[in-house]
Parts: sequence; structure tokens; C-alpha cells
Amino acid sequence: MDMNRIDQVVPAGATEIWEIERGDEWVHVFHVHGATFQVLDVNGQEPPEFVRGPKDTVYLYEFGTTRLAVRFDDHVDEERPYMYHCHVLRHEDEGMMGQFTVVEPGRVDRAPRTVAAGGGTHHH
Repeated sequence: MDMNRIDQVVPAGATEIWEIERGDEWVHVFHVHGATFQVLDVNGQEPPEFVRGPKDTVYLYEFGTTRLAVRFDDHVDEERPYMYHCHVLRHEDEGMMGQFTVVEPGRVDRAPRTVAAGGGTHHH
């Protein structure tokens, strides 16, 4: 994981569909900072009741693809990214994480893709 890299840039107020793959036998608990989401489906099937409703963390209990509708707040900051990651510390340490910034609509193509030198802080 490169802490100076911004992996995704999203416009404030956007809702995006994210597909999260689970392809191994390890436990994975996916978490998104600074956003909420709803689980749309798990391997194309309606999610069970315990997975429905607004979330910021989801246990990937089944192999395959979990699709999320991720809603990004209107808090804009092009310099300090939010993170998404597996909540299992060992997996974080091995790089199962990324960063995104939320920018004004229309700024996605012009927003920085790296964290400024000395910036180094993140939203939690």
C-alpha cells in the first residue's frame, strides 16, 4: 500500500456501485471511511436480512462478488484522503487497502492523484 497514492477520486454527493471480490478462504471485513453503503447483492442474489440497511462495514461471508451502492458525503477535501480496507489487521498490513478523495463535482479529472509532501494525514 502506497500511502502517498490516491486510488479513487469521486465527486461529492455521488453514489457509485463498487464490486468487492472475495476469492480466498480468509475472513474479510470490508470497511469504507467517510461513506455509507447498502449491499445490493451477493453473487447476484439478494443479500440476507442481516446484511441489509445502511452500513460502513460488511463481512464478506461468501466467495465471489458483493456489490455495494456507496454514497459519498458532501465533505470535500482534495488533499486528505479517506480509506477503504479489510478490517483484518494482517490483511491491511499486506496491502488490502486503498484511498479516495471526495472533490467538487466537475473536478474529478483535475484532482491530485498523490498526497502532497508533508500532507500525510487522513480522514478517519
